[in-house]
Amino acid sequence: MYDLPTSITIGDKDYAITNKGDFRMVLDCFSALGDIELGEDYRVLASLIIFYEDFDEIEDIPYDEELLSALTKEMFMFFNCGSEDVADKVSPKLIDWDKDAQMIMSAVNKVAGREVRADDFVHWWTFVGYYMAIGESVLSTVVSIRNKILKGEKLEKWEQKYRQENPNYFNWNSKSIEDQELDALMYELWDNGDK
Repeated sequence: MYDLPTSITIGDKDYAITNKGDFRMVLDCFSALGDIELGEDYRVLASLIIFYEDFDEIEDIPYDEELLSALTKEMFMFFNCGSEDVADKVSPKLIDWDKDAQMIMSAVNKVAGREVRADDFVHWWTFVGYYMAIGESVLSTVVSIRNKILKGEKLEKWEQKYRQENPNYFNWNSKSIEDQELDALMYELWDNGDK
């Protein structure tokens, strides 16, 4: 509970986590998992290759359904700071870890009291702790306004002005990867219907 894991144990085998669980590696996993160009299986396999130190390519991943399932489950539990709790439904995205990186890092740095990107190592769970402690910031303001937009709630006058003055913060893709794939399929079917 109070340790910062750097490996995953499945059965009697330890699997080292790349870079001992540094936050940058996890963000790379998130990028792979959100890559619409990859199919779902390849997104998961790419994230496993990034996450586990022993896997450099797809061929390195054991082709054992039970083990593969356990490796994937443990990876997601690590992302979730050891918790098995997962949301029952997919919520619209309020944050894009790639596009909002500067806002996120600015807020995290404020909480940490330093530039965490300058550190050689910051464990993911430590990073999440900083992230969860974010108070008033550009990030919290933007996420609050995005949430209202998605819920169709009326924005306060200052929020409307903020949105007008900062349009780049509100040009994000709130759809889940599954919805994006469905959209892509629909566009493909629509385009093929015209031929």
